[in-house]
Amino acid sequence: MHLIVFSKLLTPRIKYIFNFIFKDILKAEVEFTGNAQHFLQSQQCKISYGDMPLADELFFKSTSLLFSNRLEEVKVKSTEFGGYKAPFPVEDSALPFDVFAASFFLVTRYEEYLHQKKTEDEFRASMSLQNKWKILERPIIDEWALIVKSLLKKKYPDFKFHEKSFSSQTALHFHLTAGIPNGFLNKTKFVFSSLFQKENSYLSARFDELTGVRVKDETVLEQLKTSFAKKSVKPVFFISFPHIPSDYIHRVPISESLGKAPVGLLRPCASDKEKTNVIKNDLALLKETFPEQIISISQQMEPLKFPICYLNILNLGIVVDYSMGYQNNSGFRAGTATPFNWYDLQLEKVTSLVVHSYCIADTQLQYLNPAEAKTEIDSYIKAVKVVNGNFLSSWNLKSLSTNPKYRKLNTMFNLLLTETAD
Repeated sequence: MHLIVFSKLLTPRIKYIFNFIFKDILKAEVEFTGNAQHFLQSQQCKISYGDMPLADELFFKSTSLLFSNRLEEVKVKSTEFGGYKAPFPVEDSALPFDVFAASFFLVTRYEEYLHQKKTEDEFRASMSLQNKWKILERPIIDEWALIVKSLLKKKYPDFKFHEKSFSSQTALHFHLTAGIPNGFLNKTKFVFSSLFQKENSYLSARFDELTGVRVKDETVLEQLKTSFAKKSVKPVFFISFPHIPSDYIHRVPISESLGKAPVGLLRPCASDKEKTNVIKNDLALLKETFPEQIISISQQMEPLKFPICYLNILNLGIVVDYSMGYQNNSGFRAGTATPFNWYDLQLEKVTSLVVHSYCIADTQLQYLNPAEAKTEIDSYIKAVKVVNGNFLSSWNLKSLSTNPKYRKLNTMFNLLLTETAD
């Protein structure tokens, strides 16, 4: 038995969000039809989406968002629901709001497209409607999916859903530093360039070493291996390269330290041709350094810009991205703790790029005291466990060092590992 969904008009938006909720989150098979007779005669579990029900099926009243085929300004109203505000209110429906339009609006980052049509300024968490509606701290689409599941189970008690379990993943990023080359002439040229090129980090690394604050990536990686093995953690690593001759980059120690762990590129936002060329060159260097790993994954720490950043990395062959999150604010930027295929609102189509959202990062936790940080971590882990989602956190590798400068973040990270392992 599977679900059959009826809508008079089956748009790409409708198919995308119904597939995301039912197939990706709830693990149910979905059939779509615009044929009313076929729908009424079907023996499957029935859902209709439109102006009015056809019979006694589970009916969700629609708003106009999913029937549009272009990006346009939307005046989003809201209604009180479950202690927060839910967008796109409707009447005479299984829910008092259009859960599918609301989910689509959030996961596609619709409001960010509109923001970036007007300004080049960064879209901050405080600007989001999720923040206004007090749902930024919740994987709200997953919560709504569970409500829909409950309604379906009540209407069709014999329908079986496949179970999904909680999972956690850690994204770790770091910058490779330059190493001094052999030979007097090469050394002289190298040191001279480090004085005038910010891409050459050799002198700053030496200064950190002399002042006792330098963190060696290889040392941290070795320290983490034991913790990861005990907690069965499967991290994914993201590396950026200094833009100097590759012979000056000491890649072998890092390659040996990471072994066969998933490795991707820590990249800039692919917003122009120059940055796209940088990413292209760095991908080639990454493949050369880790020939056995699947490296078609990426993360950026710069502000995301839609759709240009994602379009350009897709064109470069990157198929998985870990950039969806706010650097300076905890929360579920796309409203979900489930990986999803990016839907490009400019081209109105589903893409092959799979997006993983992080809800918490060291850049946010560093400003909290230990008690506040523990509360924050516990709250987000609990929120993801309730919906059996994927808890993803993002960290700079040096934050996990035992160096006294990073002791607080190291403690927070170990707390997070313990909580997600329970």
